[in-house]
Amino acid sequence: MGFIDNIIECLGGEEIYKNQSFRAVILGDSAVYLENVTSIISYEKEQVLLGIKKGKILIKGNDLYIKKYCMGDVVVCGKISAIERVEG
Repeated sequence: MGFIDNIIECLGGEEIYKNQSFRAVILGDSAVYLENVTSIISYEKEQVLLGIKKGKILIKGNDLYIKKYCMGDVVVCGKISAIERVEG
């Protein structure tokens, strides 16, 4: 069981997240942890575009950097101002 699975189980939200194509934990405005990422499409200090099964995730901010990218898990750190799901 992964980190996010443990959190979801503790909060009783298994059914809500059962069929999601990705999962994310936002840690204030300084980090985001994502599961089920298929690729890093683009990476700049102001934005990171990540591929997921059904679309893309765009993370905007300042001084962004990828702290971890391993087996579908990604941690993006920096001053995060927005996280958007992009279709297609």
